[in-house]
Amino acid sequence: MREPITTPYANTARRTPALTKARRRLLAFLLPLITLAAMPASAEDTEAAWEAAWEEAEEREREEQRLLEKARNVNEGDLVFLDARPEPGAPRMEKRIHLTAVSLKTGWARMEQCHYNLDPVPAAEVVYGGDRTRAIEITKSEDIGTAVVEGDSVQMRDIRKGATLCVQAESKAIESLPGDAGFLVENGPFMRRFLDGYYPMQVELVIEWPAGLLELVETVPAEQPGYAVAQNDHSVTIRAHFEGRLVSQVRLER
Repeated sequence: MREPITTPYANTARRTPALTKARRRLLAFLLPLITLAAMPASAEDTEAAWEAAWEEAEEREREEQRLLEKARNVNEGDLVFLDARPEPGAPRMEKRIHLTAVSLKTGWARMEQCHYNLDPVPAAEVVYGGDRTRAIEITKSEDIGTAVVEGDSVQMRDIRKGATLCVQAESKAIESLPGDAGFLVENGPFMRRFLDGYYPMQVELVIEWPAGLLELVETVPAEQPGYAVAQNDHSVTIRAHFEGRLVSQVRLER
């Protein structure tokens, strides 16, 4: 049991234990108040009040240490795949690209993208490449105060917990590689960034085409824990769980 502090209302000659910074701050603020409030109280009541104040100060100090430790561990952009199951309700993004025979000539394809369980913040944006995305249209907005298309971005305000944003657009999604190397579909960088840190994110990317038009050659990154690749004769699906910045490359051929 902690030794009680010597006060005018605690009849003890024991020494005061060393105070932490949080205790000193708390004592400097509360001493006049506690002294006045405790005038008619017993020594036991006064000691209990100091005990409660100490406990609160120590809990605040522990919370400060937890926040500092969390800040030290924040990802600064390095790509790290996460094998652990995502937390329920964690932010995730789904993107679907529809390739056609015309897409192989022009590079342009229809794209649909949805962001689920957005972080509750006053404002956020989704930015697309200005020269690679056109005809952006918001198709769904839930638990978001306002969401508007501005140039090559979607600007959001008053984003509440569990918010959803879906858009559709035309995307310069595929390019021909030199020689007979086939075609490249590159997406990203995908990221969940707040201030100077990067936080866990889930992405599902589906690239589809008419059956028999294309087949998968390789993906970069390659399949690994936290980066799953599935394919059939008309699509490839990538599911990623990661921190940092992810750029996905998919090479296809006829």
